[in-house]
Amino acid sequence: MEQNKYIQQHANDEIDLKQVFKTIIKYKFFIFFSILIFTIGSAVFAYVKPNIYSSSATIEVKEEERGWNSSSALKEAFTGAGVNIENQIEVFKSKFLADRAASYLNLGTRYFTKNNYRTYEFYENSPFVVTKNFLDDMFYQKSFYIMPLSSTTFKLVVKPRSKWSKDGLFNLLGVRKFKDVDFFSYEKIHKYNEEIKTEWFNITVQKISKLTEEEYSFYFVHESSFSRYYSDLSISQVSEYASVLRLSIFDTVSTRAKDLLNAMLKAYRDQERERKNETANLSLDFIDSQLEEINKRLKASEGKLEEYKETNEVIDLSQKAKMTSEKLTDYESKLQEISIEQNILKNLQQYINKNHNLSGLAVGSINFADPSLSNMVKNLTELSNQRDSLLIDYTELHPDIVKLSQSIATLRRNIKTVLSNNLNQIAQRKASLKALIRQYTKSLETLPQQEKELTRLTRYFSVNEKVYSYLLEKRAETAILKSSTISNSRVLDEALNYPIPVKPKRMLIVLVGMILGGIVGIAYAFLREFLNDTVKNTEEIERYSSIPIYGVVPLNKNKKTKNIFLESFRSIRTNLQFLPQTESSRVITVTSSVSGEGKTTIVAKIAEIIGQTNKKVVVLDVDMRKASVHKEFDIDNVIGLSNYLTGQNTLKEVISKTESENVDLITTGPLPPNPSELILLDNMKILIENLKEDYDYIIIDTPPVGLVTDALILMNYADISFVLVRADYTRKEFIKNLDRLAREHSHNHIGMILNGVEIGEKYGYGYGVSYGYGYGNDKYYKDRPS
Repeated sequence: MEQNKYIQQHANDEIDLKQVFKTIIKYKFFIFFSILIFTIGSAVFAYVKPNIYSSSATIEVKEEERGWNSSSALKEAFTGAGVNIENQIEVFKSKFLADRAASYLNLGTRYFTKNNYRTYEFYENSPFVVTKNFLDDMFYQKSFYIMPLSSTTFKLVVKPRSKWSKDGLFNLLGVRKFKDVDFFSYEKIHKYNEEIKTEWFNITVQKISKLTEEEYSFYFVHESSFSRYYSDLSISQVSEYASVLRLSIFDTVSTRAKDLLNAMLKAYRDQERERKNETANLSLDFIDSQLEEINKRLKASEGKLEEYKETNEVIDLSQKAKMTSEKLTDYESKLQEISIEQNILKNLQQYINKNHNLSGLAVGSINFADPSLSNMVKNLTELSNQRDSLLIDYTELHPDIVKLSQSIATLRRNIKTVLSNNLNQIAQRKASLKALIRQYTKSLETLPQQEKELTRLTRYFSVNEKVYSYLLEKRAETAILKSSTISNSRVLDEALNYPIPVKPKRMLIVLVGMILGGIVGIAYAFLREFLNDTVKNTEEIERYSSIPIYGVVPLNKNKKTKNIFLESFRSIRTNLQFLPQTESSRVITVTSSVSGEGKTTIVAKIAEIIGQTNKKVVVLDVDMRKASVHKEFDIDNVIGLSNYLTGQNTLKEVISKTESENVDLITTGPLPPNPSELILLDNMKILIENLKEDYDYIIIDTPPVGLVTDALILMNYADISFVLVRADYTRKEFIKNLDRLAREHSHNHIGMILNGVEIGEKYGYGYGVSYGYGYGNDKYYKDRPS
């Protein structure tokens, strides 16, 4: 049983696959047309789409040299870099750097022309240049058109916004109304190098070389939109553990792609150098202010010493006094240096406490007692600068900015702690130095008055001189550092010009269009099949019903199909001979689901074909509501069945002879008010019994079974009831309902005739099936209750 089930399922799968191919073949012309349209469309799209060029460059980014730090050293050891690559990538993507890079290039005006329906953009090779002296903000991105007229004149055209454009549709819908500039139009003839003045713009068109095309266009780009040139910039790390970045960009002009990348690299290195120079400048300003103050004190102490020597006759200091004075000078110089460092630390502490933005914080070349403090301040400055750069493009809720903010807060707390410890240490050192200074000062109190005063003045002069020399040395170091400032980054590969386009992949676009056309065509075919609820061939009838098919009638279009058309009725006649009934006369009813399925024509042809075998046939037209059989035989419908059933005429009077051999006809007669009731009368049964005595076949044309109940009543008198199904007309639901009706009411004498089939594969299949069902009719009756 399981094996039979598997075989049946396998057979169903094969039928479904066959149906798929039949559906594709049925709609092959539409599928081909869809593929053709999509292929042509994609080819046109690929042709007019501008070429896209690519350029790339690599740059190495690294941090400044730092002291030993276990965590940073471990990071460098395992990652191969001492720099946050993600932050540097965000810096490259920032609008600030893009605007700065674009400012190095001449990107304010874009020039275009068309040739063979393709748009080409000029960059450095434009045959004309437009300079603007004034331009209203609303005219940025608005296209200007130039039509050369002669070697000295041209026509300048500004077109109003089309109402069929995207903005025009928004205007019609009321989403975004047109502005005054959208209605502006301009068309005048001008000379080259002539200043063109309007209330909206003031421009000059300068001719560089001969204008060979019929039309050119240009538009102006606002400075705030320069960063859009870098919208296709991509940045990636060459490997996971490298500090080398690869920058790539796409553009419609190959040389501009190269220039954009090189400008970006230059802008990155320039801003890095400027940041370092800013630190050196702040250090120099601080040292200069200290030098100015010490210089005043040095001159004052030098003047006092000279004045004292001139007014007093003094001898050289004794050896002990000289040694004591030198010690005091050293200690007081150290005290001055410590005081300067203490002043710097206090200013640093005050700056960190009062300022939230620490991007301007700098320590220059000053050496602190704690070497880690300088590195921490540099780290804090760099993190603050990175955070400010990211805030140009992102909000404070961005993950990278949140991460930087947390690092800055942690580093700020650590610096405050280190500053506090250093200030405490400096205070202790100052106290120790002051104690030593007081001790040596007391030892000088024993000297004579003149010698003591000379020692004091000499000591003050020496202290100021040493401090001044110390500051001069630091200033020189800082100046040298500033003059030798270089960027930490290093360009490994500059961007080059690659004139071969990388996009679009035109063959791929056409291929995708072709495939898409096939998909759309096939999808449409199956959608039509899914939405089509009419039967088309014998396979579909078999799928929805087990009622046998007695014949397949093709469309009779011309002389070529006439023989096949007639042969189909002969096959029906043959199949009738194998009915299980044994009576001498056979009663055949022919019905359909609705009118228009060819029921009357089929009845007339079956009667004619049977009559040709010397069988007497009478056709009984019971479709009183829409009589039409008499038209097929060209007989008047004056009296007929209704007259007989109501007793107005005898049977002999209502029978009409036809031109067809051995075929008689009983028309419907006048339409009675109660056709269904007349059929239920005993006269109808008596009429059929009487006709059986004189005729071999009685063919009854009944009303459509889907509209009235007359056909169901007449089926009780029939030996075989033919239900006519028309291809691409009869609904599938009717086939299902008919099969359910036959099973529920045990109508074993129902058969189908498929009408209106196209000549071809469908007909050939159906034609063969008609014979098979005629001979295999017992199988149908075997499964039915008797």
